[in-house]
Amino acid sequence: MLIYKQLKGKSMQGDFYDRLTRLPNRCFLAQELSQKFNSVKQNLTESFAVLLLDLDRFQVVDDNLAYGIEDQLIIALARRLEAYTRHHDIVVHLGSGEFAILLNSIKDVSYVQQIAERIYKELVLPFYIKGHEVFINVCIGIALSKKDYQQPEDILRDADIAMHYAKKLGRSCYQIFNTAMHDEAVEVLKLENDLRRAIERQEFRLHYQPIVLLENKQIVGFEALVRWQHPQRGLMYPSEFISLAEETGLITALDYWVLREACHQMRTWQLKFPDASLDTISVNISGKQLLRSDFLDQVKQVLQETKLEPHCLKLEITESSLIKNISTAVNIIEELKALGIQFSMDDFGTGYSSLSYLYNFPINTLKLDRSFIQKMNESRQKLEIVKAIVTLALNLDMEVVAEGIETANQHAQLKVLKCTYGQGFLFSKALERQGVEVFLESELLAQKYYKQTKPQYNSEEQFSREQLLIHIERLKQELEELKQEKTDLEILLEMTNEHSSVVELELHKEISDHQKAEAALQEVNKKLQSLSCIDSLTQIANRRRFDQAIAQEWWRMAREKHPLALIFCDVDYFKKYNDCYGHQAGDFCLKQVAQIISSVLDRPGDLVARYGGEEFAVILPNTDSEGATKVAQKIQLQLRNAQLVHGDSAISDYVTMSLGIASTIPTPESNPDALIAKADKALYQAKMQGRDRFVLSKTGDSNQ
Repeated sequence: MLIYKQLKGKSMQGDFYDRLTRLPNRCFLAQELSQKFNSVKQNLTESFAVLLLDLDRFQVVDDNLAYGIEDQLIIALARRLEAYTRHHDIVVHLGSGEFAILLNSIKDVSYVQQIAERIYKELVLPFYIKGHEVFINVCIGIALSKKDYQQPEDILRDADIAMHYAKKLGRSCYQIFNTAMHDEAVEVLKLENDLRRAIERQEFRLHYQPIVLLENKQIVGFEALVRWQHPQRGLMYPSEFISLAEETGLITALDYWVLREACHQMRTWQLKFPDASLDTISVNISGKQLLRSDFLDQVKQVLQETKLEPHCLKLEITESSLIKNISTAVNIIEELKALGIQFSMDDFGTGYSSLSYLYNFPINTLKLDRSFIQKMNESRQKLEIVKAIVTLALNLDMEVVAEGIETANQHAQLKVLKCTYGQGFLFSKALERQGVEVFLESELLAQKYYKQTKPQYNSEEQFSREQLLIHIERLKQELEELKQEKTDLEILLEMTNEHSSVVELELHKEISDHQKAEAALQEVNKKLQSLSCIDSLTQIANRRRFDQAIAQEWWRMAREKHPLALIFCDVDYFKKYNDCYGHQAGDFCLKQVAQIISSVLDRPGDLVARYGGEEFAVILPNTDSEGATKVAQKIQLQLRNAQLVHGDSAISDYVTMSLGIASTIPTPESNPDALIAKADKALYQAKMQGRDRFVLSKTGDSNQ
């Protein structure tokens, strides 16, 4: 602490302070840590910890605010961090949106957790800078001191690793470093280094999965699927390295290699097998690649070099990559379609976009995600979703490719639903180049000899050994087709009884295409949006539904000039509950809490949502502070009556909750962010005052 006191005495001048924030800088932190390591070796100091803070998506904030305002945000953040740390702790500005906090004389890990929770709870509150209301997210990585550390870089490295783990959780939170994180980080770093050399070493391979016409299983094209033949790990699938390629920016080079290789191979097969109906090669393209300024030129160059006709190339794009930048994506797609290139929306139905976007996207094909196909037989509702998507696509003049077909039952149902194309293990797994060529050769040879030598059962014609084998294989294929037709008819008969609406669809041809498309659009959009607004664990509204509801109720109450109340509920010591009983018990506890809160709400407009983790939010339209307080009291009473045992709680033998309450009369000129911030601050105050209580915003009143 000697250097820090000296700097304070000199108004933080010299090479050890940051000119923008007037905080100590990275150089100071390195010297302070060096001194602490020496003291630790001599057992002259207590434990300490380093917290690394990183503003999530700070670059987005930087790019979208007025010039100079980002500096004001950094300064305001520095002052807030200083205000919520102890006088003998040290806040350091590392640069841009990165800060570090050196916590001195810590008692135990729970104390560090309390500090971290307090910091990011305070940073949820908005910053008011030059007339702008700015919200930020911060991720915190924590490393605790230990004798193994030799250099300042060691503990900073581990705090950085923990911070990246926090980012993976997708929202503001903190993570404490452990050795498992380090081992995984080393493996990821090694994999990243291997990935950077994989293209030049020609370690990537393309496998090709056939896309078939469901009516007769005829191959009409292939989807190119990349694999990595790692020298030590063996064959690796995209799920093991694509996300890393996207994070490191290597996805661009990989996408280009896949595009060129797939087009070259497709053109080679078209020349080698002119009698095969090889219409298209489908290639997956990342959102980053699609939005590159030179992507159009890259595609033109590949087509020119490989001599593949543009209409034989189908680019597959995920729903999410289109939604991120709709106008730019649509413009690029339109330019490529003008060349004759086709587009397919991959994994359709798994994203959050509105189905009404389909009217604007110039897409040729919808690829129905395998998760829908695998669940078709679970219930009528899930079959209806597939039916609605297929009907919608057909009425919009789009083709549908069903992914992940694995059983004859799925195949037959999709045929009845008029789905045209499919792919999956029922027809073929993804094959290497040699496997595809053997498959095509055998198919074409069998077809050729079958045409020349149709079976004459009373003939004494002599076949060569090769002809006879081909003839036998063809007969086997015919037998399988007859079995498949029998299965199709049996399933169709069963579906006629069990799913009369499917047959009914075929009997009402007089309904106009527009009416059918509109009805299907509304129905499936309603179902999919309903699914996307439900928390999968507790079966109450999720964060996405909360955001929609709070905005809707805000403007409705603003028009009617009625009060709107919000309650944040947080399960006390839930991490200890998980540690004590396990995650399955923790999930059960959250389900019980969700039911308890829901049982208290008796008005149609009230809504309870899982806000995140163990935190719940209650929206109460037409409710003032007094009414909201009564609801909070009922929630606490119901929870106490439930007596959910919590043997590791510091305040009770049962599960308890802290609640923050806020109420206001909305105005058209404002938005619900301020109400959310007030309720969140009240919740934080309830936790700081001892938990198992509620606090009403502005009044400061609390109740046990």
